[in-house]
Amino acid sequence: MINRLKNSPLFYLVLLALVVFVVHFWSTILEMIDAPEKIQSFIVLRLKNVSTILDLNWKHFFTDISLVSVALVIEIIFVGWEYSSLKKLLKRGNKSLQTDVFFFVLAVTNSFKFLSVVLTFGIFYFAFGIVSDFGHLNLAALIPFPWLQILVLSVISEFTAYWAHRLSHKFSWWWAAHRFHHSAEEMGTLTYYRVHFLESQINQLFRVIPFVIFGAPLQYFVIYYIITELHNLLIHSEIKSDWGWVGKYLIISPLAHRIHHSNRSEHYHSNYSNFLTVWDRLFGTFIEKAEVKELGLSENPYNQKGIFNDLWIPYKDFVNAISTTKSNSGV
Repeated sequence: MINRLKNSPLFYLVLLALVVFVVHFWSTILEMIDAPEKIQSFIVLRLKNVSTILDLNWKHFFTDISLVSVALVIEIIFVGWEYSSLKKLLKRGNKSLQTDVFFFVLAVTNSFKFLSVVLTFGIFYFAFGIVSDFGHLNLAALIPFPWLQILVLSVISEFTAYWAHRLSHKFSWWWAAHRFHHSAEEMGTLTYYRVHFLESQINQLFRVIPFVIFGAPLQYFVIYYIITELHNLLIHSEIKSDWGWVGKYLIISPLAHRIHHSNRSEHYHSNYSNFLTVWDRLFGTFIEKAEVKELGLSENPYNQKGIFNDLWIPYKDFVNAISTTKSNSGV
């Protein structure tokens, strides 16, 4: 029984969760050892904090619904009803697209964030707290103009996102989580939401870095959020445009991101940028044009046995990858 438990990915994830939890709450744990009566209030507060993640934010809900609606309409204008994501979604029967819908529903109802914390045993949730506790440099205070703060924070965020994405293809333990996103065999607007709980939480550690360094008020970041969210929906759509000189020199186009989703490994080790092409061009990972015959993974275990099987695979591969400490080639 013990040996079987040790061979389970859950055993190692729970063990890692305990280590992170103890590190994060070390001083509090010492206090509770001296004053056991604080244990109950500590547990109640932790449960309350986690449960608040589940609260449905109506502003967030309507923002996401609106952005998706706009993206679907733009896609129909460009590719027509026959080739649109919306028509494919309404037809149903496609397991790959059904997965996209499943994660879209989780995202807009805020259930995804809650499940990400619960199904990763709070490992990255508390690690996020550890990173935040290092302190904010608050460099935004050195910039007097709000619009310039937005610009600088956006550039820092894009730079961080580029390297987070690139490293997710480099390290096998990270790739085990990220390849779930690449398992989509068809591009559709909602494919943007196909992100595994593990990857979401790992990425969260990197997303906090610009705010730790910069410390800009979140309200300044709303404009950047809306623009990049709409952009991400469009580059995952059925639009195949290269956007001309804009896609070549400024912003990642739907074609460039489609190349990244090709099932040929030389393609998905390129075009890592989320929004600006500058990082791929600067670091030599930009492919402007290429023929994409098939999407997904060259060997794809997903979209076959149902969503719960697909959710389990990254956990298993993640633990196996950590134990072998191998990394993917191609960067």
